[in-house]
Amino acid sequence: MKKVRLTTTIMGMAFMSLITMSCKEAKKEIPQDNSMHPEMNNSNQVNTKTKFNDVKTEAIFQHYIHIKTALVNSDIAEAQSGARMIIENTDNAALKSTASTIVDTDNIEMQRKVFSDVTAQIEPLLKTSLSSGEIYKQYCPMAFNNTGGYWLSNDKLIQNPYYGQKMLKCGTITETINKL
Repeated sequence: MKKVRLTTTIMGMAFMSLITMSCKEAKKEIPQDNSMHPEMNNSNQVNTKTKFNDVKTEAIFQHYIHIKTALVNSDIAEAQSGARMIIENTDNAALKSTASTIVDTDNIEMQRKVFSDVTAQIEPLLKTSLSSGEIYKQYCPMAFNNTGGYWLSNDKLIQNPYYGQKMLKCGTITETINKL
């Protein structure tokens, strides 16, 4: 009788372990539905509510969002394309140099790190040139080995460019940038 109980208990535990493991695997297989998130499609359009005092700054922000969306989607070529457009639209030598690094690398992690530098370089420009709408400064504390990383967005929805689909919603809004 004891052997039957022991065998039944072991079989039950093995069965529960198998069920638990297979459920975890099934969750990993479910693709994320981004149909309700327009910023996840291939459109690189900036939120129409965000306007700037000059067309160059507006173009720079549009291409910045292009890079952000590409990094969210882990798309190296699109990140390079957005960076090329920033280079074409800015007169700022430091920003051109930083954006060139994104163009010149095929390493998504390097692109993400450099994107953090691009963010720091364009934030002051956007703050002084915003004429209407809002820009959201967002932050992921886990980015770059827990040193953290900021990015800018034209939407309150968190779409983390530093982790992409791995940790898409990791982050918070730390500042809402409005017209001065």
